[in-house]
Amino acid sequence: MCIILDVNSIGKFKNPADEDMDPVRDWLERKNGKIVYSYTEQFNKEWDEGGGYQLRRNLQRRDKFKEIPAQEVQEKADELEDRIESDDPHIIALAIIAEVKVLVSNDRRLHEDFKNRNLVGGKIYQTKSHSRLLTRDTCP
Repeated sequence: MCIILDVNSIGKFKNPADEDMDPVRDWLERKNGKIVYSYTEQFNKEWDEGGGYQLRRNLQRRDKFKEIPAQEVQEKADELEDRIESDDPHIIALAIIAEVKVLVSNDRRLHEDFKNRNLVGGKIYQTKSHSRLLTRDTCP
């Protein structure tokens, strides 16, 4: 299984003292989890500005990062622009293309789009009480 890590959760994820992210870090290490990413302009900008550049490199080195072709994601994001409430069509597009059903995020507007059955129909991870969402399924 793969997840998407929203830029607004990178700081929490990188903080070893943040107990809410312990299950996510453990899942990545012990249960074949991976974070899905696409090298679109928007993802690169957000992650780099949000302190995720080094995290991205570290995850790549450890084979915990699954890359989805940027052109596919960008085309889908352009298609979704007027169909979503949030300002994150790139995340919704990535979830649709990669068939990802779990998003780590604190963005309420994005949550609504991500949970929308006509778009992704996914679930949101925010606290350690949501650890049941992190299953052992592999992420190809």
